[in-house]
Amino acid sequence: MSTWQIFLELFHGARFYWRRFWIFLLLVMAGSTGLYLWQTQSKNEAALQFTSLPTSSSANLVNVDIQVTAGGEVLVDGKDFSKSLKILPNSYEIRILVLDEPGVYIQNFRAIMHLPGKVQPNEIKQRIIAIHGAEHNYNAYIIDSQTLAYVASAISPQGEITIVAELPKTLLSPPLGKKIVYTLSQVPAKSYIIISIILPLLTFAVMIFMIIRRRQDQIFHLSRKINNTPPTDSPPAVIGALVDGQVGAREIAATLIDLAVRGYLYITSKGDGQFSFGKRKSLALENLAELREFERILLSKIFEAKDYKSTRQDVDMRVGRHIFSRKIAQVYLNIYDEATNLGFFVQNPVRVHLYWKYAGVGLFFLGLIGFALAAIFSPDPKFILFFWAGGMAASLVIIWLAGLMPARSITGSIALRKWLEFRNYLNLNRSVEPGANIMDKFSQLLPYAVVFGLESEWARRFLKERFAKPDWYESEDRAITLENFVGHLYPIIEYVGGSLARSHEPTVE
Repeated sequence: MSTWQIFLELFHGARFYWRRFWIFLLLVMAGSTGLYLWQTQSKNEAALQFTSLPTSSSANLVNVDIQVTAGGEVLVDGKDFSKSLKILPNSYEIRILVLDEPGVYIQNFRAIMHLPGKVQPNEIKQRIIAIHGAEHNYNAYIIDSQTLAYVASAISPQGEITIVAELPKTLLSPPLGKKIVYTLSQVPAKSYIIISIILPLLTFAVMIFMIIRRRQDQIFHLSRKINNTPPTDSPPAVIGALVDGQVGAREIAATLIDLAVRGYLYITSKGDGQFSFGKRKSLALENLAELREFERILLSKIFEAKDYKSTRQDVDMRVGRHIFSRKIAQVYLNIYDEATNLGFFVQNPVRVHLYWKYAGVGLFFLGLIGFALAAIFSPDPKFILFFWAGGMAASLVIIWLAGLMPARSITGSIALRKWLEFRNYLNLNRSVEPGANIMDKFSQLLPYAVVFGLESEWARRFLKERFAKPDWYESEDRAITLENFVGHLYPIIEYVGGSLARSHEPTVE
């Protein structure tokens, strides 16, 4: 089996709703941008609260008292402004926007910073950054070994003043969280970009490895043995679940053909993509005891109560009536239940799929929360956002591949080998062996060919036979050949099966 064939086996039935993904990603990016802008705005607003300015047009003197604790807390007039402390490679920096367009003329401004311990003058660097009418008449100096002063005069109502102090590493002991944030901020952007790419790729590789290990009896089935009859009378949909580990459009399509072959449905092709389903045996097919539960539910989705036929428009209307269909989800669940009751799986595949999907969803929201918090609180440059984006991408890989994680039992593996030998028979590249009622054989095994994805290969084996249309199929064509039978029926079943499968609730895969 080639690598490409292995990947086709792996991803048969895997679904990923790209449009929904991009919309959701756009919303996440918009939300993160909004949070970042809110953070920036909140910083500016916080700076205005550092001084209690008078309501008059001018002020003679404005004092600001700043307390720095040994633990790295910064209190400005008693208010916590610890965000102003930044860890640098060789020092700690305290940068405070003390005045931001105060709205009044300030004759004299003074800020006093109290340090938690004694330092030498050569260990400290002080600066004042003043703009917009505060560019002149300012100074920064040391009062004593534990006290720093910043003064300015003639500050216009539009002035801005930021004070900066670089302190030695021995003076403060910031909390572990701030140290971790600093360490992460020192990681180069290139490293975070590489991590953001490696995380989803590594997750993908691990998931593929686990899927291959769990499905190796199917993927690496190299037996050329041929079984010309179905090993059991199990429904085609259940065999589809056994082979793929999940239910999808092919299982629904195969069930519809199986119901027709068994005499419960009539299929009419009207050309130009139009068709209709008709009931046979009873106008209340959904109540017949001989039908399996998932077959009754499927019929109730296609037909309204007491209706004897259903057109393409009727099917489209019933599919489009709800965003997600509980009935189709119930069809999936009943197929999985029957496969589990037959001993094909150690645990119901629905639960296995949900465990992995919920794990992926949990990791995604963990990454989303980390992304949002990093966007708000992490220092610039915010390269760590690449890490959280990579984590979210990795979680999407888990969600995407969750439906491919089967839990096949020993009994299921044995049954699978037998059914794969039967698949070899359907896929033979030669005409079918002659016999009586040969076209009946074509119809009876057609549902299994559909569920294996071999409907075209199976029909090709009958090209040299004289075709007789099944009694459950009708068309407007005068002469129904095998070619136009296949050309009309297969698109109908594929359309209906795909439409119904897409409508199932996302909690069931």
